[in-house]
Amino acid sequence: MFYKTIKDFLLKKHIKKTLTQGLPEVNSEPIKTIGLLIDGTHFLDKDKLINEFKKHSNGQFKVNLLVYRKKAKKDEIIEYPYYTKKDVGVYGTISKGEVENFIAFPFDLLVNFYDTSNANLELISVESKAKFKVGFATVNKDINHFIVNLYMEKYVEFTQVLFEYLKILKKI
Repeated sequence: MFYKTIKDFLLKKHIKKTLTQGLPEVNSEPIKTIGLLIDGTHFLDKDKLINEFKKHSNGQFKVNLLVYRKKAKKDEIIEYPYYTKKDVGVYGTISKGEVENFIAFPFDLLVNFYDTSNANLELISVESKAKFKVGFATVNKDINHFIVNLYMEKYVEFTQVLFEYLKILKKI
């Protein structure tokens, strides 16, 4: 319990320090790759969400997924790349290659699909090399370039609103 509290404190401190550098400038390049960072502890309809993105994209985008889970069960079959709090070090170091690759990949769009504040998710969002970041209004607003004021459960409306605004911004 005490370790978890200290770890969260130090992660939040690292996130705050990283955010002082500000978000990178948004470019006018169209979107070709999308990264989805999903809170798997609160959102279980990952397949439906991916289908919504595919429906709106007409197959023109490559979608990569990373799911945060509290912990993985031994006999559970996991279909998507995931990470847990054990894969994140006290000072924001990542010990899983899939997560490091997700962070290092320069996505044209990163969708932070979580609506509760979680240092383990926010760290990945902040460290990501994505060019344009989108998320929910209920989390740290300094992480994202664009904020949608909906709930995670309304993922159909979220994708509709997101793609409407991406068209307005001439990103698609």
